[in-house]
Amino acid sequence: MRLTDGLMGLLMPGRPWRWVLAGLVAGLAAGWLGWPRLAGVTVTQPIRFSHSAHARQNVACASCHFTGPGKTFSGLPSIAVCSGCHPEPTGGRSEDEKEIDKLVTGYVKKGRDVPWLVLAGQPDHVLFVHGPHLRHECSRCHPDMSREDYPAFRRNRISGQSGSAMSMRSCRSCHAAENASQDCVSCHR
Repeated sequence: MRLTDGLMGLLMPGRPWRWVLAGLVAGLAAGWLGWPRLAGVTVTQPIRFSHSAHARQNVACASCHFTGPGKTFSGLPSIAVCSGCHPEPTGGRSEDEKEIDKLVTGYVKKGRDVPWLVLAGQPDHVLFVHGPHLRHECSRCHPDMSREDYPAFRRNRISGQSGSAMSMRSCRSCHAAENASQDCVSCHR
């Protein structure tokens, strides 16, 4: 007996429950494979920003992300940080130069911060403080951004959350390895 004979035997007339079963299996498979694509949407950043281009020029992460009082972690850089290296338009013709010009004319000259989409943003009920985590390499929690040119920002259509948010499982496993608190209130509001 061949496999196709067995499948055809399942779908023979007079056995309608098997058609229902086949439809249910096909529907579940389509949902399992299709739901992640339907639930998420890719959104573009307001400015195409390449971390790898900055890393190739030996711009350290701390130059842009540790600018608070006493060089503390400041999250996304303010436009004042960007204007330190990009005060004037380049007038260039490459795509990267056009994006720099867009940054300068649209944000630097107007003194407006870029409304960046946070790739690893956490849901509002998660309280994440960078301070205690800074003794580790950033890539322990974040993707290695020094290799990222123009990372896609994927947002869940329902929750609005970033598709790159850290999972509770990864946080808990790290806390367990570091003997850090695993109380709910240490990470949740």
